[in-house]
Amino acid sequence: MSNILRRLRARRLKLEQGGDEGFTLIELLVVLLIIGILLAIAIPTFLSVTKQANDTAAQANLQTALTGAKTYYTEQNQSYQSIDNTATSNIQSIDVGLSFVTKTGASTGPSVISLDDLYPANGTVLGLVAWAKGTRNCWGIDDVTAVQTTAVDAQPTTFTGTLFTEDKNVASTICVGSLFLAAAKTGLSSTSGFSSVS
Repeated sequence: MSNILRRLRARRLKLEQGGDEGFTLIELLVVLLIIGILLAIAIPTFLSVTKQANDTAAQANLQTALTGAKTYYTEQNQSYQSIDNTATSNIQSIDVGLSFVTKTGASTGPSVISLDDLYPANGTVLGLVAWAKGTRNCWGIDDVTAVQTTAVDAQPTTFTGTLFTEDKNVASTICVGSLFLAAAKTGLSSTSGFSSVS
């Protein structure tokens, strides 16, 4: 009996002095399980937010590109003529921090804008498109500055203003200014901003 008491006192003394007790296997597994559950919740949320950020970046960049295009329009005596010829137009020199590609070039990301002057003879309609990588959505803006003889995006020929458009889940090769303006898209349009499109 005294042997048992001696061992118990020694063990108690060791615990009071801060012995080298470690975590048990069960405790470690519980911690790993909790971390796994937290990651299972956090990762999908993070990916969803990243995809939404790509859409927002494309929309914001299109608004910025439209501002630069309006500057071009003003400098060219109220005309978008030749804006899509990035070799000869000065749209690249209007510093908006974006890259522009011609009407046959595809937008490969939110910072690469494909542009097209739909009716080059009169220079009154401009299409800008940007592709959001995460959601594979092609966002576009059509700026119509005068009454047209042909309808733009199913609007009446008397329509003038800005159209905001979206084509959901498309390849970047489809997100091209000339295709987008030529009614190749299957998405929605709105005259009151991107928030009304989806």
